[in-house]
Amino acid sequence: MADAHHNRVLRVTRDGDISEVLALGNVVPTGLEVSGRKILVAEAGPVPHLPDDGRVLAVARRQGGATEVARGARLLVDVEYGPGHRLYALSQGVWNGEGEGSPALPDTGTLVEVERDGSMTPVLDGSGQPLVLDRPTSVEFIGSSAYVVSLTGAVVRIDGLGRGGGHRD
Repeated sequence: MADAHHNRVLRVTRDGDISEVLALGNVVPTGLEVSGRKILVAEAGPVPHLPDDGRVLAVARRQGGATEVARGARLLVDVEYGPGHRLYALSQGVWNGEGEGSPALPDTGTLVEVERDGSMTPVLDGSGQPLVLDRPTSVEFIGSSAYVVSLTGAVVRIDGLGRGGGHRD
C-alpha cells in the first residue's frame, strides 16, 4: 500500500498487521504494481513535478530498498503491467502550481510505456501524436485495452495497446 502523505510503502497482511517496507524522501509514492516478489512504485516526485522526477522504482518485498526502473514523466500516479507484460506508467501531467497535493492542469496527462533502457515513451493516438488525457488518476489493463480513470470520474478506454499505439473510445 502506498502512503503518499508520509512517503512510505506499507505491507498490510490479511490479518490487518501493518509494517513499513520502504521509507522515501520527498518523492510521493503513488501507484503500485506487484509482480512476484517485486513491488513497482510510481513516484510523483517533489513539486513542481518535473519529468525527471517522475520515476518507477522496484522494491524487493521483504528486504526493502529500491532500484530505479525508469524515469521521465511528470506527476506519475500509477504503474501497471499491460499487454505482453510491458510496463506502463500514468502521468497526470503538468502540475497546476496551486500548492502541494494539487492536481495537474487539465488535458496534460499521458499514458507512457516504459522502455528497456528506462526511458518513457508516450502512447500515441491514431494520428501518431501523444495521446492526451485529462488529469488521469489510475489505470487498469484488460487484454490490449487500458481503462483510465480521471479526476472527474470519467473512464477512458484506450484500445490497441501492445502494437505501438492506441486509440481512445
